[in-house]
Amino acid sequence: MRFFILLSIFVFTSRALYAQNEVMRELSSLAGISEFGVVINIEKPGDLESENLSPGIIRDGIIRNFDDLPVSILNDATLRQSDEFPILHIHVNVMKASNGTYPFAIEMNFYQPVKLVLNRDLQSMASTWNKGQIGIVSEDMLNVIVEEAIYASNVFKEEFIRMN
Repeated sequence: MRFFILLSIFVFTSRALYAQNEVMRELSSLAGISEFGVVINIEKPGDLESENLSPGIIRDGIIRNFDDLPVSILNDATLRQSDEFPILHIHVNVMKASNGTYPFAIEMNFYQPVKLVLNRDLQSMASTWNKGQIGIVSEDMLNVIVEEAIYASNVFKEEFIRMN
């Protein structure tokens, strides 16, 4: 019985340590970043019309939110010149439910240039940090999705500050 308890503690502790290691890897990938871009992508039903639900509005709000970060936010023209710049990519996916509500998901990925060691040091882009959230709104509250996308960027901001 004692052996079983010790074995159980070892198994559960080692899994927790492994998961914690992955979190630390994500966080450490934000250290030393001096510049990055912000890219917004919105996926929504074709018949959904909302002035506020635009990539530009969300991007501008996030950049204002990042004003006090010790980093340069690259503009779109600079990002288009090369795929070697880190990017905070925010994907907003809005769906329409049969009951007239709008479930949505906000996924944030921080992409960085990486070398694929197992593939002759081929350079590529990879997500090194990821967070997301989900929600649901009624049609008259679609503007909340924009506010939530901007607010969600605080998770990135706090972890970026923590590591820098």
